[in-house]
Amino acid sequence: MSSDGPVRQTTFKRNGHVNFFLRCLQALPASGTSQDANRITIAYFCLSGLELLGALEDKTTAQQRDAWIEWIWSLRSPNGGFGGSTFMITTSNANTSPGHLPSTYTALLCLAILRAPLDRLDVPGLVSFLRSCQGQDGSFSPLPRSQSEGDFQSDLRMTYCACAVSSIISDFSGINVDAARAMIRQCRTWEGGYAARPGIIEAQGGTTYCAMASLKLLEADGKADSTEDHEETLRWLLQRQIGGFQGRPGKLEDVCYSFWCGGALSILGRSDLLDAQSDRTFLLSAQYPFGGFGKEPEDPPDPYHSYLALAALSMHEPAAKEHALGLKSLVPTWNVSEESAKWLRGEISRIKALKYPA
Repeated sequence: MSSDGPVRQTTFKRNGHVNFFLRCLQALPASGTSQDANRITIAYFCLSGLELLGALEDKTTAQQRDAWIEWIWSLRSPNGGFGGSTFMITTSNANTSPGHLPSTYTALLCLAILRAPLDRLDVPGLVSFLRSCQGQDGSFSPLPRSQSEGDFQSDLRMTYCACAVSSIISDFSGINVDAARAMIRQCRTWEGGYAARPGIIEAQGGTTYCAMASLKLLEADGKADSTEDHEETLRWLLQRQIGGFQGRPGKLEDVCYSFWCGGALSILGRSDLLDAQSDRTFLLSAQYPFGGFGKEPEDPPDPYHSYLALAALSMHEPAAKEHALGLKSLVPTWNVSEESAKWLRGEISRIKALKYPA
């Protein structure tokens, strides 16, 4: 460290990031072991990060990928969803462990990234699972309502996961769409952003992304809501940029909000209004010298911030031109590469035609 302060990273450390994700696929860093129950979501960060870097097939073997596919299928629940890991699953409860909504979303994306044939996917079971998670107020719980221990997690994150799963399987019959839209509208604050749940007065970048993505995905049910006015939301999102992005007014920049706020702007079709170069400079400064990204410069890396940094940088690629980093293009509503999204749409069409012909 010089007398002028810490040396900021400016060169994209591609090889370091590849190796960081490969290490995390084998074993979590000590700081992440408390997240063992969410192992499928951590796997998604790592696999999707490797795919955006164009390194998944080159740096992993077919045997490894096949083993990961079988592990994901082992997480299927009888209720149609997927669990987060084999943590706390024993022989006696293996057939009763409930599916988990965020884990179901990330499991489907992992299967797509790994190009796993989806013949074993239970689409009607997924529809039933989604229906069991939605309450009368339109919100969703991470577990079926009969097995949920409370509604403290029934927020816009769960609504987004339900909308994303419905979009992935091209079937919104598991959602009461009108109730879901009404719940989302109730989360909008006077600032123009969106809070996690109705009654919370402070908007946040992550839940604003969830609101914008959910509303966009719900348009696929054929009943687009033309009454939504997003001008105030757009203003609120743009005010979050202070170089990188903050999650709320008065907070510091945080790598993850470059995706949450930037992704919301992309969904609104106004990525042109953000300062892509300033955001890119901040993101690169948060790289760890040996790979991965921390929450902010000088922080140790973790899979969550490392992946969302790459996702944000991927969205900046079209504007980067000669300074592009060579990352694959991203679909911001699903948060997966365009290649995997295209493959997934085709595979879902194939298995629905094969297993559930009209």
